[in-house]
Amino acid sequence: MSITSDELNFLVYRYLQESGFVHSSFVFAYESLIGRSNIATADIPPGTLIHFLQKGLQYVEIEKQIEESETGGPDDKDKS
Repeated sequence: MSITSDELNFLVYRYLQESGFVHSSFVFAYESLIGRSNIATADIPPGTLIHFLQKGLQYVEIEKQIEESETGGPDDKDKS
């Protein structure tokens, strides 16, 4: 799965709107040219940017735990 810069810009714009940063969202939309992108805004539920960030952090934590379990844990690195 990948995300384009236009999609990311829209998620940031949407987050700014949802958080009440009206002026910032207006300026960001203007500077990032969101109006010219062809993103289907109706398909994107509120809170999507935060949801993606939370999932990404969970993924990083899972990767870390897997690496530690494969190497025998973080304490084994200190014993060598």
